[in-house]
Amino acid sequence: MFSVLEPPDITESPLRVLTNVSWSTYESMLKELESSSSPHLTYDRGVLEIMSPTAKHEKVSRSIDLFINLVAAEIGADVATLGSTTYKREDLLRGFEPDACFYIENELKIRGKDRIDLSIDPVPDLVVEIDITRSTINKRALFAQFGVPEVWRYDGNKIEILVLEAGDYSLSDHSRALPLLSSAILNRFISESLDGSRREWIMNVREWAQQQAIS
Repeated sequence: MFSVLEPPDITESPLRVLTNVSWSTYESMLKELESSSSPHLTYDRGVLEIMSPTAKHEKVSRSIDLFINLVAAEIGADVATLGSTTYKREDLLRGFEPDACFYIENELKIRGKDRIDLSIDPVPDLVVEIDITRSTINKRALFAQFGVPEVWRYDGNKIEILVLEAGDYSLSDHSRALPLLSSAILNRFISESLDGSRREWIMNVREWAQQQAIS
């Protein structure tokens, strides 16, 4: 039997935590929810988090997704956007569904694939974590176990760029996956995307990216 733990605060997003969950139960839940975009499941050695994204959560996630694709298009980079694809490894007894994820350096390696198999395929070059609700699972340690090279973490106010070095994450001023992006530029555009005109924001992002492409 698994038990349910109530998180300390679920004001921002409905979050439930189950303990003593077997790997087979986790996989059964994944199969049952396979055709659904919500909730997101995170599994860490018997602990299962079930999170349903809020409107703000989704707005930030979609803005980051669009921002990366706009910039990539203007600078001539191929990007594969895999959203909240499930990544799991039974040997680690861990699994996660990111808020957004991207293949950039390794885009060609997964091009045309309908499913990702981590026994043969690489992890995403970039994972986005919208951390508005406090998680009981140490997501950084989990991502590090999978070898995710870069994580962007949004805490409700700002985005941090975290890069994997020697098995742990450290703050960086610039993205490793898209080196032209600094944390200042990233925070500026994502902040602007939440309050202003989406049409004007898209035009501004494209103009900025075009300037970077020719400089």
